[in-house]
Amino acid sequence: MSERSEFPHSLIPDEILAQARELRREPGEYITRAATPVEHFYVMGAGLAKLIYDAPDGEPLILDLYRQGDFFGEMEMVGVGYNDRSIVAMTECTLYEFSREAFFRLWSACPEFSLYVLRLHCQRLLRSGTDKIYAERLVLKEKVMHLIRLHGNELGYFPYTKDVLSEMAGVSIRSLNRTLAALKESGLIRISKGTIRLLT
Repeated sequence: MSERSEFPHSLIPDEILAQARELRREPGEYITRAATPVEHFYVMGAGLAKLIYDAPDGEPLILDLYRQGDFFGEMEMVGVGYNDRSIVAMTECTLYEFSREAFFRLWSACPEFSLYVLRLHCQRLLRSGTDKIYAERLVLKEKVMHLIRLHGNELGYFPYTKDVLSEMAGVSIRSLNRTLAALKESGLIRISKGTIRLLT
């Protein structure tokens, strides 16, 4: 069974689970709202919910999805949180809502659950870091392609050295070489004997 599908009922002692309030939310209902303090810790019992950034001048941006066995509110329980994000039910959801006091009792009394929370929290951090790296690389690929197009000659060749291109792009030679390799693999450029030529 995967880590994500492991529902932590079995990890929460009955006496502490009994302290949680069971909530139900319909599709489209808010579970938490931006600019409203989050004062509870939540465990998803069933359903699917989305974490969104409520952009004031555009469509909400989905930052993460929460499924059965996921949780949220742990950061607010320790005094760290965001006031620009909301959580909205996407399907019928069942949640278990713990007070701050119950959360810390659970954390202290149940090391298995504490480990579960830490493990999933670390997975989220790794996932968000990977997403950031991917986004930055995507932006760099577009930037390098633009520079090659802008400064290429009539035959499509970039007439300067990689050192010049890396300086223009504001990145190291190592980062530039990774980007050029990705562009070559995508069939967008050809690299031969140190020369770079556009193929599109």
